[in-house]
Amino acid sequence: MHQQFTVSPEESHLAKWPHEIFLINLIFNHILVFATTFGVYRTFPLLVLIVPITSFIIIFYIIIKARQIAGSNATWFIKSHWKIAAQRNLHFLWLLTATCAIIGGGLLISKVTGWSIIVTISLIGGVGLLPFMVTLLILVVLGNDSLYQARHGKLPKRFVKLNPDPLNSSISS
Repeated sequence: MHQQFTVSPEESHLAKWPHEIFLINLIFNHILVFATTFGVYRTFPLLVLIVPITSFIIIFYIIIKARQIAGSNATWFIKSHWKIAAQRNLHFLWLLTATCAIIGGGLLISKVTGWSIIVTISLIGGVGLLPFMVTLLILVVLGNDSLYQARHGKLPKRFVKLNPDPLNSSISS
């Protein structure tokens, strides 16, 4: 399932960084900050926008930084972990965009049609937020696994097969 590589502590540290940023976005921003801002939604409704705006900034940072790392003289192991994180963030970008569109569309339809607050919350929660939160949970698990792999000098075998080391780095097993 995973392939082990011999990496230095510095390589391990640099390979962990994109996964740590991704997890900060998922756990701190999308769970803790969202819960806090949602709690004051009636008083400050636009405060909830902090979460997607911050998330888009973090997502684009990881994707852009991964491209910079890919063109740098970083080791293949570090480049690989940044590439994995960028791919995951690209998927998360699409998920976040779709969720924002569903929520925005639901609020707009609610206002135009005069739906009750219960119907609006049901639509937004069931169609927009529930699938998002389930996917968020899965991404947290995957992010933690990637962090573990980076810490222990590992990469998924499937990734290594599709993206071999051009310099044939030493494989422990």
